[in-house]
Amino acid sequence: MKVDAARLEQLRQLLVKESQASEIKTTSEYEAFRIAFTDGLVIAYKTGKIVVNGESCRDLLAKVLERMGLEETRYDFIIGSDEAGKGEWLGPMVVAAVALTSKQSGVLRSLGVMDSKALSPKKIGELKEQILGNAAAVKTVLVSPQTFNERMEELHDEGKSLNDLLAWAHAKVIGEIHSQLKRDHAGMRSEVVIDEFSKLKTQERLRRVLALKEVDVIQRPRAEDEMAVAAASVIARRVRDEWIDRTSKQLGVDLLSLTPNDAVRRADRRRLAKIGYLEKLVS
Repeated sequence: MKVDAARLEQLRQLLVKESQASEIKTTSEYEAFRIAFTDGLVIAYKTGKIVVNGESCRDLLAKVLERMGLEETRYDFIIGSDEAGKGEWLGPMVVAAVALTSKQSGVLRSLGVMDSKALSPKKIGELKEQILGNAAAVKTVLVSPQTFNERMEELHDEGKSLNDLLAWAHAKVIGEIHSQLKRDHAGMRSEVVIDEFSKLKTQERLRRVLALKEVDVIQRPRAEDEMAVAAASVIARRVRDEWIDRTSKQLGVDLLSLTPNDAVRRADRRRLAKIGYLEKLVS
């Protein structure tokens, strides 16, 4: 799991107070501390990454993190959105949004949810199911390569860019989640957190799907530090991977084994690839 590196010392102090806790010597310069329990081990790295050995040890760590108030917020829900595949030539672009309560955020943190770029495909698949089982709401929009190609050609003719497509997709999933939460939780307070890419375009799109006075919208770099955004990144990546697996089976070819030169020679390349990115790689 991952925590703010600035909170590691506080975490260490709380853990060593637990019964049967024993702080032991670190084994590398990258470790902040090691604490052994009778049935497990907690290893904290200076980056904020924490590795836990043992399920009961993980549960203990989750309770300590909850006491630290890592997920405390004045909002009933945090809605985070993120995307996968926007800059990759193979497969679709997927945008996901996830809504979490502070308690749900704590549960997902204890299960190891973090930015999908730091996770293996196998772990992403496992965590997707955990997120679906613990989130207040999850929404996705998948832009297939063929649709992506068509939309980018239209946007280019209109003097627009990928940011316009991203703003539309983020606004769509956020708007759908916000509408669902409003129906199910009257008077709820929510915050929307998005990775920073184009504030003006995103704000413009969001105004079309929700009243901005009803929510606080935050766009910032490294938004994956927020658990709802990290969860959205996992969902988006997994949905993209599933599309690639499914399409590989349909076509009888391992798409991940294709090189750009292989793909550009295929008659169905527009179905598989984002043409603008692909042609740059083979030109």
